[in-house]
Amino acid sequence: MEKATQESEKQAWQGVVEALLPSTPAAAAWPHLASFCALHRYLSGVDVCERVAGEDGHPGCVRYVASRAAPAPGEEDQDQQEAAPAAIATWAREELLELDDAARRLSYAVVGSNMGFGRYVATMMVVEEETEAAGCKLVWEFECEPVQGWSRDGLVGYLETTVKGMAARIVEAAAD
Repeated sequence: MEKATQESEKQAWQGVVEALLPSTPAAAAWPHLASFCALHRYLSGVDVCERVAGEDGHPGCVRYVASRAAPAPGEEDQDQQEAAPAAIATWAREELLELDDAARRLSYAVVGSNMGFGRYVATMMVVEEETEAAGCKLVWEFECEPVQGWSRDGLVGYLETTVKGMAARIVEAAAD
């Protein structure tokens, strides 16, 4: 039994998470998701998103994404640590593999990180809802090697929360 568990841990993880944007048309949501180097505007907890190679919006573009460490208890009010920037806690470099405006789809791969990722490829899409409402949904598919320090269910739960937060921010941005 233990050997079977070890074998399943080595298998690739796959999954899909979705979030509804009930009153936002797909055409209004897509430009926000398609801005590959603007992830920090839509993903809570991402403090830095910068292009480090290639041309934004074109395959081969690489973005550096980072989150700052939370301040230690009692350090929040010390004149913001004399205005010193918070240390980077997590980071990743992600390469744009495909951006298809007609299909409202982009794919990217993590090409380096300090978060335990080996191979990780994701596809994000904006899909029109097949209802009478003018809304759409964000669809985030992924395939990866098991991530160090995570369970598959833990990763899916994190991505579910993340895609819902992104959807809320895109709805807000699209309404402006």
